[in-house]
Amino acid sequence: MQRKKTIITAILIALSGVFLYFFTSHDAFLYHQDVARVVKVKNAAPVATEDSYQNKDQTTQQTLTLKLINGKYKGKILTVENQFSKSGAYDQQYHEGQQIFLNLHHSGKKLTAGISHYKRDTYLVMLIWLVVVLLYLFMHTKGLRAMLSVAMNFVIFLIFVQMDVHFDFTNFFWLFAFSALLFTGLSLVLVIGWNKQCAVSFASIVFGTSVALAIGIGILYLTGNNGIHYEALDFATQEPEQLFLSATVIGLLGAVMDASTDIVSTLFEMKRKQPEISAKQLYRSGQEVGHAIMGPLINVLLMIFFAETFAIAVLYFRTGNTYAYTFEWSMALGVAQALISGIGITLVIPSASFLCSRILGRSDSQCPQS
Repeated sequence: MQRKKTIITAILIALSGVFLYFFTSHDAFLYHQDVARVVKVKNAAPVATEDSYQNKDQTTQQTLTLKLINGKYKGKILTVENQFSKSGAYDQQYHEGQQIFLNLHHSGKKLTAGISHYKRDTYLVMLIWLVVVLLYLFMHTKGLRAMLSVAMNFVIFLIFVQMDVHFDFTNFFWLFAFSALLFTGLSLVLVIGWNKQCAVSFASIVFGTSVALAIGIGILYLTGNNGIHYEALDFATQEPEQLFLSATVIGLLGAVMDASTDIVSTLFEMKRKQPEISAKQLYRSGQEVGHAIMGPLINVLLMIFFAETFAIAVLYFRTGNTYAYTFEWSMALGVAQALISGIGITLVIPSASFLCSRILGRSDSQCPQS
């Protein structure tokens, strides 16, 4: 019976993947913008280039034959020119069978087109499908609840961004600080459930996030934001300092939540397995768990920071800038955010351990099943 259930589940998963791939490959009718399929590609010979900083590259001219697959001019054949570089920094090479978005123009009676961007929905949907499948296979309903919390948090974040854009708040930091509280509560309730473990996790996360952010803001204020260039934020259309703090509180929340849930879930499990364990033992165990995960978590933060700044740092170096100038204008904000997140991780270890030890440490306290 179990084997039959497993086979049926595997077939359903495979069929869902095939359906999603086929549908997203033929969903051009859903888009208002014109979509075309590349039916023929002709590449010219590569041309070597070199800029004033001795950065070498190669550019290639492409002639693309396209067939429109949606809209008013569906079925029409167009020829479009495209140029791509070997480095691929600001352009892209196209191949037969790919789908791209076009901007159509009328030049007299002649229809011309310019390439807008590549159609990537198939890859995005298949990646989401793969994540959902893996979560279900390894975590079952808990994995699906975790995915649901991610989706709901994403929707909430978009709603708050739209509120900020629509109402043009002056002090919009508090808007995103409130959204961070919603992210925390919603994620914990969906993944852990409405119970004592959820309440302890929420309290320790809020404490660690709030105190770490206060310390970070205090240090920046006392140093006069020396070396911090908020204007270096990409596409900052509002108060850059508040934009930086809004991004910081969301990133900080993720780091603190990771550490807190690891500690709290471990101590609750210990209480379930050893009901007679004392408050002192729980606190020490929480500290040991925190010390074990603190190093890897901080390294994860650094890896994320390196990944975010790698491309722009290389660009600064390749255009003749010094290490100091490159760090100040492309890395300083990321380092500040990583340090504040590190402070949050450090603070949540004793706070989560203490809260768990106080609540679960009494010999008559029973930990509810979750």
